[in-house]
Amino acid sequence: MTPEKQRIAIAEACGWDYHNRHPIHGKQSIKSWYYRDSDITVSDKSSLPDYLNDLNAMHQAEKVLTPHDNDRMTGWLLMLLGEENQAAIRSFTAVRQATAAQRAEAFLRTIGKWEDDK
Repeated sequence: MTPEKQRIAIAEACGWDYHNRHPIHGKQSIKSWYYRDSDITVSDKSSLPDYLNDLNAMHQAEKVLTPHDNDRMTGWLLMLLGEENQAAIRSFTAVRQATAAQRAEAFLRTIGKWEDDK
């Protein structure tokens, strides 16, 4: 799954929507991303949170998960961090040290949005 697709899928799961704004006084419609239930709007996807490189952005994304999904995400992180290290990785500290990109993949796998590259 490309980084761009990952970023968009996480943004959508967190409440970002892409839409055409209504034209004002005959002007062309404006395509933009907006955050549901707020006044936050960005003009292109490069302005969305950088989930794959920013642990703070992933921390915010993880807040949309249920407690059950949090447990599932931990399982995905354990798998992504390497089966050969399962005994050591089971510690809370090791899972906390996962990168933003690892957390992003585990998040997307947890919510069923991960797409394997073909």
